[in-house]
Amino acid sequence: MKVVGYVRLSRASREESTSIVRQREVITKHCELRGLTLVEIIEDDNTSATKTRLDRPGLRRVRQLVSDGVADAVMVWRLDRLVRSVVDVGVLLDEGLQIISATESLDTTSPMGREMVEILQVFASMEAKTIGLRVSASQEHLRKIGRFPGGVVPYGYRAVRHPSGVGRALEPDPAEAAVVRRVADEVLAGSSVYAACVRLNAAGVKPRRAAEWGSTALQRVLRSDAVLGRVRTGSVRGPHPVTGRPHILKPAELIRDESGLPVVFWEPILPVEDVERLRALTDWTPTPGRAEATQRGRRAKASRLLSGLISCPGCGGNLVRKTRRSTTGADIYACQAAGQGRACPRGVAVECHRVEQEVERQFLRIVGHYLVVEQRVTLRDVPGLAAVEEALRATTSALSRPGADLTPLVNRLQRLHAERDRLDATPAEPEVELIETGETFADSWHRRDMLGRRELLLASGAEVEIAPARQRGKWDPSRVTLTLTSS
Repeated sequence: MKVVGYVRLSRASREESTSIVRQREVITKHCELRGLTLVEIIEDDNTSATKTRLDRPGLRRVRQLVSDGVADAVMVWRLDRLVRSVVDVGVLLDEGLQIISATESLDTTSPMGREMVEILQVFASMEAKTIGLRVSASQEHLRKIGRFPGGVVPYGYRAVRHPSGVGRALEPDPAEAAVVRRVADEVLAGSSVYAACVRLNAAGVKPRRAAEWGSTALQRVLRSDAVLGRVRTGSVRGPHPVTGRPHILKPAELIRDESGLPVVFWEPILPVEDVERLRALTDWTPTPGRAEATQRGRRAKASRLLSGLISCPGCGGNLVRKTRRSTTGADIYACQAAGQGRACPRGVAVECHRVEQEVERQFLRIVGHYLVVEQRVTLRDVPGLAAVEEALRATTSALSRPGADLTPLVNRLQRLHAERDRLDATPAEPEVELIETGETFADSWHRRDMLGRRELLLASGAEVEIAPARQRGKWDPSRVTLTLTSS
């Protein structure tokens, strides 16, 4: 009989007795003793049979070899190396896959062996579920006593020995924590998360598991509870009551003390007030009229430098960009009174690029040599107030969940309201800083694109007036007057 060997090892099992090498040795020796022809041995390393079920590369190849007649059966070290589900073993047997165990009295090539496999698989399935419960309970216990339960270490931290001498804890990684703090400062100062990603990638600073930073990954770090030294409980999963498919029965929640405030297990990388501001800055919620707003945004991106900043000398309405179809075909700023059913005694139409060039010349002549100054407004947070506010929002949200335990949540809410009232007695005052960026308006103007230049004009309170033409068909730059109300 020709057999194909199959070996598997999950991440959770690393004992020498179950190693890939040991499984191969046992299968090879058993085939020699029984006079079976071993076609090859196929392996699935670092693979859980409980999670992947039958969707494993190695197992798919085993089934294909048996289906093609290359092998008559599959040999495993133990049955649980092949499957851990009663349903899955039934699928394999129904499709004609014969199973031989090298260390158990199992051989489905005989009727008695087939029945024995089905009986033992029930116990294997029960053991797999028991192992999962034990692992989950252990991880939950480690979280609650302040020990790192394992898994992916959050960016910005590194695993170290727990102060008690047993297990592991987390502490800020000097290099990664510095990256998190620098990016947080940049975003809080007005930079976008995307711009921060560009700077990190240009500097060669890489995330743990990717070639470069992306906006979503960086935003997730800035918004996380991990940078606050907090720990979440593990989510509880189970079958959906209607579909029967796996889904989250209870979401992961922050571990809190008796007052309802999150427990801080590790040294925070960022203060609570900074993370709260970062969450507000990077939050996105769909709003009514979003489609219209998107269209307006697209039109704004396609607009000209002075759209909305230049008015008609005849009626006072805004001049709008239009594409002229005659002569040069260049865009023009033109009065829109006629299109809106209004009368304009002296409507104008002037080529966009001529007006824009003159506005640029006058703007740089007035402020080009000055340094750009940005205004940063911050609130001096009352110590502890940001954490209480965050806890209030989380508790209020928890009250609305189906099946919520209302009594402890309401009690927590009352305690948090009392604490907030106490802290509110010390009001926070805004702190305004004017920070020089180190570049002149001229440098900033030439570095920016059209939308960036519009921002400079708007920030300077730019108002553009254009006088009627003195001579038809001849451009006169003196018609343009630029006024900066913030200069």
